[in-house]
Amino acid sequence: MKTRQGHILRSAVCGLLLAGLGAPTSLSAGIKSERMLKAIIIRTPAPQLVAEGQQLKIAELAAAQIPGAVAYWGIGRSMEPLYATNTAVVVAPIAYDDVKKGMTVVYMKSNGRRVAHTVVGEIREGYLVQGVCNDEPDAGVVNEENLIGVIISAYATANTPFRVELAQRLTARDSGRIAKSG
Repeated sequence: MKTRQGHILRSAVCGLLLAGLGAPTSLSAGIKSERMLKAIIIRTPAPQLVAEGQQLKIAELAAAQIPGAVAYWGIGRSMEPLYATNTAVVVAPIAYDDVKKGMTVVYMKSNGRRVAHTVVGEIREGYLVQGVCNDEPDAGVVNEENLIGVIISAYATANTPFRVELAQRLTARDSGRIAKSG
């Protein structure tokens, strides 16, 4: 993902394959935990659908209302399956202790690149983060020194089928559990 100034913000949130809506999650790679996928759907905001060509403009207006927030433009497929290509996101500062599993945070890697990955755990050294389609968490962790912020909103012309189908499946599964226990 590139900013308007040309900096790169990568997100390894790439294509996942669902075997079927009614079946247990069967992903070709990456995060397979239903619990973690649910946390991601809950804590990584769905894009607000806007007119073509308005994504970054609206994100910049939203970011201007939040102290320290920045708008980034998603170019290519690096944000999928959570965000379609050409999605603009707003990244806001967050206190380190307020970070939760399932949030998509932006941090600075040791090589100076900004990366957006999802928080999947915590160890003494910091938060474990992983691209949704990656098989393993990142080698480095997110700590107080390299944390930039969290994605708080997104603006796109379309939602991804993955997000829509996963949200529907998890909602249906939760409704079934509530009905069975009632």
